[in-house]
Amino acid sequence: MRSGVFRRGYMTVYLSLTLMVLLSLILTLVEGARISATRMKAVCVADIGINSVLSEFNKALFEQYDLLFVDTTYCGGAGGIDAVQAHLAHYLTMNLDESTPSLTRDLMGMRLESAAILEHALATDNDGEAILRQVADYMDTTLKGVLISPVDDVMSGFDHGGFNYDTSAMRSEVQSQIDSTEIPMVENEEGELVEVPLNNPADNVNSIRSAGILGMVLDDTSVISDVIVDTSEYISHRELIAGNGISEEERSVGRMAGPLTYDEYLFEKLGRYDQLKEGSLLAYEIEYVIKGNDSDWDNLEDVCRTLSLWREGANFTYLLSDSGKQGEAEALAATLTAVLMVPELAEPVKWAILLAWAYVEALQDIKILLEGGGVPVIKTAETWHTDIFSLFHPKSALKSYPGQEGPLYGSYLHAMLLMTGFDKVFPRSLDIMEMDVRLTPGNGAFKMDYCLQSFLADIVMGSTHGHRTEVVRRSGYYYA
Repeated sequence: MRSGVFRRGYMTVYLSLTLMVLLSLILTLVEGARISATRMKAVCVADIGINSVLSEFNKALFEQYDLLFVDTTYCGGAGGIDAVQAHLAHYLTMNLDESTPSLTRDLMGMRLESAAILEHALATDNDGEAILRQVADYMDTTLKGVLISPVDDVMSGFDHGGFNYDTSAMRSEVQSQIDSTEIPMVENEEGELVEVPLNNPADNVNSIRSAGILGMVLDDTSVISDVIVDTSEYISHRELIAGNGISEEERSVGRMAGPLTYDEYLFEKLGRYDQLKEGSLLAYEIEYVIKGNDSDWDNLEDVCRTLSLWREGANFTYLLSDSGKQGEAEALAATLTAVLMVPELAEPVKWAILLAWAYVEALQDIKILLEGGGVPVIKTAETWHTDIFSLFHPKSALKSYPGQEGPLYGSYLHAMLLMTGFDKVFPRSLDIMEMDVRLTPGNGAFKMDYCLQSFLADIVMGSTHGHRTEVVRRSGYYYA
């Protein structure tokens, strides 16, 4: 009996000691699991909160320009990184409080202690590096960025097509020769001595050079957009806020778009005279990027003036090779100077006529381009349209040739964009983005320099059980 009781007592003490060890092990495992679960949840909540912030990208900017940025004004607020930090804290708190079922909430008892954004990169930092990186990735993924052959054809005009021929200098030289030649004097009805009029048709053409080209080449100027903007409201004319710039981590991901790629991107995204864009403020956006005036009319007018310089040079280069047209000019000059009996004037008058003829043909070229036709870089007898009598009535002499082949207006405009300094193209293109996004609902105060590309967040979460977890994440819109 005694030995049996002893054995049962012995077993009870053994079991008690064993249970203590097992219970300690179980509690240790449970505590370890709670710590691991707390850390894992902290990381998950941090990632969800950060992704929630990045999911608030400006929809209008993305739909129109395929750019992903968070507008830190959040549709018209004060804006700034503090607003983003507040949104991040909100999402973190919501995920901590709402994501844990009530039965398990006490197991971890997590709470947000702090959420700070230590660094951030804005769209316009480092001369718009974030934008240029996104554009490069977009153009790569959409197989864009190759210059089309008509643009190459237009650019060839500067090599051997005469686009850079200085007709202005030659015109001044010729006019100086004419002005320095003594003209015979005759007595008029009042008994006064006056010069015999030369009646040079080149003078008639030169008198319209300072007039508006659009009024000359278009039959109805009422079709031209009359939109005027206040350029001081946009990014190229105001002082910008700045972040910390793109991190080295982001720089390792991709590359920036160069001027050629960026110009191709603009030609795909912006409107122009021959291809209007729906939902734009300015009708002629590419023209604005090139010229930077505050009105559609002035931008299109200035583009046409540049076209007139190019085409006048090219046309004069052609006239130098056309002996027939030179003969016509020489005959007209001889007739005009014969009346004055000043034969030495014949040669400079001839060149004045040829220069004026080249300009009238340039007006004809612009009319063709604006009406949807093509104009070859180098003219031939078949593609030359004006005659020498056009110099007497230039506007009425211009005709429509919509079916003519050659580089179109868009190709000439593309070449002009390529030749515009990137220090002008880039900020003006951001003006256009601001203009168009501001037209969309809720974006009336949109500013590109308030757009967030990426940020470095330091998030600290604690628990009722004394465990603290810190998560540091740099996140943004990275492209593969």
